[in-house]
Amino acid sequence: MTRRPSQRGFTLVELMVVVAIIAILAALMFGINTQSYGAGSANVSDQLVSGMNLCKMRAVATRRWHRCEVTPTSMTMMQWQSVGMAVPAAGTWSVVSTTKLGVGVAIWDADTTVCIASPCAAAPTGANTSLVFDIDFRPDGSSTGGTLYVSDPGKMKTYRVVVYKATGSSYARNSW
Repeated sequence: MTRRPSQRGFTLVELMVVVAIIAILAALMFGINTQSYGAGSANVSDQLVSGMNLCKMRAVATRRWHRCEVTPTSMTMMQWQSVGMAVPAAGTWSVVSTTKLGVGVAIWDADTTVCIASPCAAAPTGANTSLVFDIDFRPDGSSTGGTLYVSDPGKMKTYRVVVYKATGSSYARNSW
């Protein structure tokens, strides 16, 4: 009785099935876009809160002043060049990251006062399309504070993002 040598390797059909599965998975992955279309104002508010909290956390961890610059469609995080509590003077801020907000939702306006309870006295009546608002975070965790007003174009759902001065903590609140 002669023994057959054991078969090693893969058949052509097995290889073709594996390649087809990989091609399908790759097609699904390339079809996913990281930009959210039609984002809700609640999601954008949560995104802003996360960005503000990250800005505060970086300021404390690196012992450098951090600035969150907010426009109607984005938030840019910047870091001061020097370490310590000294107030930044003339100099340059280096950009750490920029976050684009979802389509269909915008930051209508911002105010330096912290609006804790609704209705807010400084709530906007119209969208400020030229808004550039800075919130600075100190290395001890405190901030310059303020309130950001977020809404969809029809003002159907309104949220405010509150950044407290003493603690630098950020929270999203329903309505203005």
